[in-house]
Amino acid sequence: MQRGASLGDILIEKGFVKQAQLDDAKRWQKTHPNEKISAILLSRGIITEDAMLSAMAERFNTTYINTELVVRRPEILKNVPEQIVKKHCIMPLDVKAGQIIIATHDPHDIGAFEDVKMVTRMDVGFVLAPQRIIESAIEKYYTNAGNFFVSDEATQKVVQQTSAATQQKLSEIESRVDNTPVVKLINSLITQAYMRRASDIHIEPFEEQILVRMRIDGELVECMRLDISTLNSIVSRCKILAGINIAEKRIPQDGRIDFNNGDINIDLRVNTLPTIYGEKVNMRLLATEDAALITLPDLGMPDKLFEQFSRIIKAPNGIILVTGPTGSGKSTTLYAVLSELNKPNVNITTVEDPVEKQIFGVNQVQTNAKAGLTFASGLRAILRQDPDIVMIGEIRDTETAEIAIRAAITGHLVLSTLHTNDAASSIVRLIDMGVASYMVASSVNCVVAQRLVKKLCPECKRKREIKAEEAALLKDPSITHIYEPVGCPRCGNTGYKGRTAIYEIIEIDSDLRRMISEGRTTEEIRDFAKEHGATFLEDSIRTLIGNGTTSMSEFYRLIYSI
Repeated sequence: MQRGASLGDILIEKGFVKQAQLDDAKRWQKTHPNEKISAILLSRGIITEDAMLSAMAERFNTTYINTELVVRRPEILKNVPEQIVKKHCIMPLDVKAGQIIIATHDPHDIGAFEDVKMVTRMDVGFVLAPQRIIESAIEKYYTNAGNFFVSDEATQKVVQQTSAATQQKLSEIESRVDNTPVVKLINSLITQAYMRRASDIHIEPFEEQILVRMRIDGELVECMRLDISTLNSIVSRCKILAGINIAEKRIPQDGRIDFNNGDINIDLRVNTLPTIYGEKVNMRLLATEDAALITLPDLGMPDKLFEQFSRIIKAPNGIILVTGPTGSGKSTTLYAVLSELNKPNVNITTVEDPVEKQIFGVNQVQTNAKAGLTFASGLRAILRQDPDIVMIGEIRDTETAEIAIRAAITGHLVLSTLHTNDAASSIVRLIDMGVASYMVASSVNCVVAQRLVKKLCPECKRKREIKAEEAALLKDPSITHIYEPVGCPRCGNTGYKGRTAIYEIIEIDSDLRRMISEGRTTEEIRDFAKEHGATFLEDSIRTLIGNGTTSMSEFYRLIYSI
């Protein structure tokens, strides 16, 4: 057999399989690309494991052992933990020329080679052996490893050098193995965050301790403190789950976790950040694929605003902007609009960063800056896809703004978000980006500003008379009593439980279009809208204070942010 022959060629040349059987396996593999040819042939009973490993040994130019394994250097067992050999079904056998030799039944198990290399800091070579023989050797040598001694001075030196490195790397390897304390800890943290309706998990290293906090109802709440010695294991576990480079600690990295723990299925966006005490991890909980998609009525808009917004989104073209700070529920509102507009006769395409919720019938594009797929380039491509409705995750720059406005003017309905404090300032922000005022005036249909405010716990909130200074701020004589937070076990002694959204909507009519074209200021646009009956954020929260849904503290927080 000539050098470099494929596994299939070797199997046929040795008479282990027939050409027709190999061709049939290859056809199956085309529709099942994750299955290897070897696994397909074995599962069909066409070839035995011994025959397959014999052919693989020839393919990889290594040795095939089908007799009892003999560990030539028993001292190396101390440097490859038992959980690793059992996880991958491998057996360390020898050290040759600074290379550790392991027995494996799967030469494609890259994780096994990476784990062994990580704990030993040695290159890894391999021989092949049947799984049953390796399992027998694991039981024999790891049970009796204490009876062996180092008999080769050169090997002993290598092992001693590796032992120090092993202690540094074991935490990273531990994070790969199921049922270890760090795995249970991360699983528990994510599950707790889900159960407590947290939006984020923060794992923050300091000089002697790790601070673990969750953002619940918009506020950070301390959950636990851990010894700093556990940081490497915790960060490594998070990185492995998120598909992040475990060895890179110098730069920020991003990844994503699809967490499934029984009845709980959560998507998490993960970011690592190097700090002076080690890597900080943030995990943001996103909507899950099997979670119900929120609908327009679920947004909780007052009847007047709901009727107005429901009418506006049915326009065939123009721009609808949703604005507010990070974490104010903008994406939720846009997904509710998409849910309402998603019909069989409508082509909807989005470009998002990230795609937080998958919607059947909507073509969703994930940005990829490294590959050059930005909001602007994605939007250009979408407009060549015959869309009726386009959703852009965020208008971040002039280029994206100009393309979005041209799309709206040429007959598309465009949905997007901006980071501004209120609805009126969004209009001026587009002009400040460099978009001509007349184009903004002719394309924008409405701007929705929103915030999330904490709801008082219904079990423990306390009613009291309003103070004079509070009444002066609220400017609503009908509010004579308000409620304040107390705290009880039901709400975690915070006094609040859950959040609700408040909204303001400025619908762009002919008068406002004229004002925008003339370059009027934010204050002028806002004052005109208020005179003509627009509802603003402070109006919305005033209503919630009056009916006991939220507190004056939330009112103060709002008025200082707009």
